[in-house]
Amino acid sequence: MKLFIVIFSTFALLLPASTFQAATVDQAATISIPEAVLLQTIKDGLPIPIEAHNQYVQGDVIIKSLEKLEVRDKSVFLQGVVFGRNFTVQTTIAGKEISMDLGSVQLPVSCELFLRFDGKNKVLFLTPHFPKPKSLYTTDPGDALLLLLSSLGEKEYPVELDAMQPVLAKVGTRNIPIRLEPVDIKTQKGLLLIKMRPRVEKDS
Repeated sequence: MKLFIVIFSTFALLLPASTFQAATVDQAATISIPEAVLLQTIKDGLPIPIEAHNQYVQGDVIIKSLEKLEVRDKSVFLQGVVFGRNFTVQTTIAGKEISMDLGSVQLPVSCELFLRFDGKNKVLFLTPHFPKPKSLYTTDPGDALLLLLSSLGEKEYPVELDAMQPVLAKVGTRNIPIRLEPVDIKTQKGLLLIKMRPRVEKDS
C-alpha cells in the first residue's frame, strides 16, 4: 500500500511550519491541505510499485501516473494509469492445472479511498475501493490487472502516526524538539483536514 503511505507522508513535510504559526505548545491546531498539494506530492513520488496477491493471477503492478485527485466529504478519489507486467493466470484444462502467460497491460484505473481515524491509538485506517473485473476467471490482461487490484479493496490498512519523528523549533540558540500528536484527521470537499497538538519533548 505504498501509494497510501506516500499520501500521508505529506504530514511530515507540511505540518511543522504551519503548526507553529497556528498554535502554541499543547494547543491543537487544524491544518488544511488542498487536494492540489496532495496530487503533486504523489506525482513527485511516481512510479510506485504495489504488492497485490490473488490465488488466480500473479504479476507485477505499478502505478505509472496520477491524473486526478479529488478530496470528497468522506473519501479521496484517485484516477490514474496502472501498468501490469509478467501476468500469469492459473487455470484448469482437461483436469490439469496450468499456468498461462498473459503478458503486460496498461490501464486507466480509479480508486476511492475511505478514511477512519482512531484517535486513541493514533492510527489512520484506509479502505480502498477498486472497480471489479468482469470475471474471476479471465485470460484478458486488463481483467487480470483489475482482479489483482480488487484483491486489495474492501480491507482496512493501518497507517500508524504515533511514530512520527519530532521536529525542531529554534528558540534563540537552542533547538527544541517538538512532537506533533495527531488529534483528528478527516476530509471535506477539496481539503484534507489534520488536527495536531504540538508537545515539547522533555530532556531525559
